[in-house]
Amino acid sequence: MKMKWELAEGVDRSLMESLLRGENGTGRWTAWIDDAHGPKVIKRSPAKLVTYHETGQGAFYVKRSRHSAFPLRPQKYWFKECPARWEWRLAQTMQSLGIPVVEHLAVCEKWSLTGLQEDILVTRAFDGQPLHLAGKIDTQSVIEFVNRCHEKGMVHGDLHPANILVNEATGELRLADLKGVCIEQNPDLAKQNADIAYLNIHFSMPLSPELLRVSDKERRRKMAVRNRRCLKNNREFGPQSHGGFQWQVRKPIVDESLSQVLAAPDEVLTGGALLKAGCTSTVGQSGGWVLKRYNFKKPLNLLKDFFRPTKAKRAFQMGYHLELVNVRTPRVIALAEHRPLGLALRSYLVMEKIEGVTDLCDVSGDAPHLAKRLAKLIGRMHAEGFAHRDLKASNVLVDGEQQPWLIDLDGLSYSGSISAKVAVSNLNRLERGLRSKSFFTKENRIRFLRHYCRVSGLRPAELRVAQK
Repeated sequence: MKMKWELAEGVDRSLMESLLRGENGTGRWTAWIDDAHGPKVIKRSPAKLVTYHETGQGAFYVKRSRHSAFPLRPQKYWFKECPARWEWRLAQTMQSLGIPVVEHLAVCEKWSLTGLQEDILVTRAFDGQPLHLAGKIDTQSVIEFVNRCHEKGMVHGDLHPANILVNEATGELRLADLKGVCIEQNPDLAKQNADIAYLNIHFSMPLSPELLRVSDKERRRKMAVRNRRCLKNNREFGPQSHGGFQWQVRKPIVDESLSQVLAAPDEVLTGGALLKAGCTSTVGQSGGWVLKRYNFKKPLNLLKDFFRPTKAKRAFQMGYHLELVNVRTPRVIALAEHRPLGLALRSYLVMEKIEGVTDLCDVSGDAPHLAKRLAKLIGRMHAEGFAHRDLKASNVLVDGEQQPWLIDLDGLSYSGSISAKVAVSNLNRLERGLRSKSFFTKENRIRFLRHYCRVSGLRPAELRVAQK
């Protein structure tokens, strides 16, 4: 395998090569990154690895991308620049324009006869922290820093707080992770506003009402893309085999009790562990986990599920999406689909168990705090663009602290924004189940409506018109 190096002025090649020597010539990442005396792993996935190295000559970050993990990807870099080369060249351009970036020291490409196997980018560690981990930061200085970069023609494309490093002692700011950056002679103002709006998602800044609306729209768009992570192999989720089933599992969660559930899910759904036995679904619990099995019901549904995700898969993804936007629901843990010949006969969903919960319809007495919290939960769900076609009282759980939790997420749909008509339909469905309950007094209904409108952004007049 041929290695092509390009070094910054004054950088010792032997030092750069020493950062890669832990491989022992195997070419395998796991052969050395799992070593207790090896480098610190910052980010790890099947195709990307970021490590932190401390040496006698300083501290360094090494970003590696493995292209051989994907078919046809090594060959395409015969015709275009690889990501490391692109970022290397871009960093030089930005430095010449006076845009502060982390110091890029070297770029390396590993070639074989079949194409580019791996690219490596080495940067010097900056004495600072990501913006979201730093202490008290003057937000105005951050805005001025971003504006200065924009004046140079920069459009970042991925300007989140982790990509801005700050030295708290000196207040110096630098950009990192430049793969999405473009330098334009006549930059698009809308794209630059999108940079600021995206940064505002996780680093609140004093912005104009127009930019705040853009920020909220950008946040929804990013979360709608990010929720797909739960179906991929990455740091947080990945495929695992248990008991003949192929599961998609939240990686840090797997322990002995969960492994037993995943190895024999049907055994959990028998005996005293059974919570619900219906035609459409069966629900049971084991330890700190709740298992839901979606059963075969109609031949027509088999045909539909041949072309669409199963209910378990939809609930798994929707649950993770709600988690990202801070709508209270039990954490989804694992997903499995039983598809002989492509037909979804059964599918399984594992969630965290919420202790001491009861159905909303079983709540008794006047509970004004619960009415407010329920309004905020439903209002937040609608404000984020979700609609629940089966929003009945039994699909809302209440814990010992009178906090409501949303369940049965296979009836959830996401559109980015919902109309007053859809919102009223959801609320009417909920009201029908609570109409005869002592909890849902006239005062609590008024209290619910007031807080719901405040959170959802819908006005009472809009709801009255949609009710007709």
